Amino acid sequence: MIDIERLAREKGHLIDKEIEEVFSGDVPNLHDAVRYHMDTGGKRLRPLLAILTYEALMSKDARSASSAEKDAKILPFAAACEVLHNWFLVHDDIEDGDKVRRDKPAMWVKYGLAHAINAGDYMAQKVYELILNSRKYGVDNEKTMDLLEAMVQTSLRTAEGQAMDINMRSASPSEKDYMDMVIGKTAHYLTVPMVGAAILAGRKELIPKLVEFGMAIGPAFQIADDVLDLTEGKGRGEIGRDIKEGKKSILVIHCLGKCSETEKRELLVILNKKPEETSGEDVLVAKHLFEKYGSTDYARKKADGLKGQAMETAKSVPELNELLVFFADYLVNRKK
Repeated sequence: MIDIERLAREKGHLIDKEIEEVFSGDVPNLHDAVRYHMDTGGKRLRPLLAILTYEALMSKDARSASSAEKDAKILPFAAACEVLHNWFLVHDDIEDGDKVRRDKPAMWVKYGLAHAINAGDYMAQKVYELILNSRKYGVDNEKTMDLLEAMVQTSLRTAEGQAMDINMRSASPSEKDYMDMVIGKTAHYLTVPMVGAAILAGRKELIPKLVEFGMAIGPAFQIADDVLDLTEGKGRGEIGRDIKEGKKSILVIHCLGKCSETEKRELLVILNKKPEETSGEDVLVAKHLFEKYGSTDYARKKADGLKGQAMETAKSVPELNELLVFFADYLVNRKK
């Protein structure tokens, strides 16, 4: 059984040197702002997935090397995956008006809106600098270009998905619209750590199956996140933040298709309020409707079904089956 907490401690620190190096400057309200955000925590799932995938795909000779030697080539890319994730979070907090991130003031609250936008832009370029740094560890130009291409496409697809998410708040989306959005917003940058690892391990033939896995587990992860927002919260200082932001989650879409016209109007009024005007009672009303019409259970079943698809795909990659099955289960069933 994989102990993700232990592995996160053991492997997570391996990318610290790479990240510290690219953010080592001392420009006020830039380097300190980035370090503040990066130090607020996070599970580092994406770099961990990159490192573990790479280790599993390495040749037998390479696998017998010391830990430092065998992980060296993947570390800049793994660090780039973590910076990519955090760059998105900085801008996501601004777009959503979230004032808390990982139970601390969001960067834009602590340093101001202008500095946070600029810091996010700066982090975006550091993603590509980190990938270029792979050459210091002997990664050839062809593989470096493949890594850059994978990251560029991931960034583009994620931005498109985020735009769809924002657009949906003032629209009446279908479940297909929701799935297209989460594939764009969540699946691609959950998949790219595995893709990068396959490139560096010289196993590009596995990429189609890894993408197939990611396109199932990415939406499953997001749907589980939708449910988590209503139960445990997501480190944003409150339960039901998605409702306050007016997000058309899969629970909302399902509920709107089942409830009465009166209840539909009531739910839409709540979702259309400004976040600061949405009360705790409003959140409870929405939660009650989700429970009444089975929307929460529907979302959980949808996530489980997608997890099952991902696990089925994992069987076709024997070297990674145990790792992928574990991550699929963890991402859907986590409690925070």
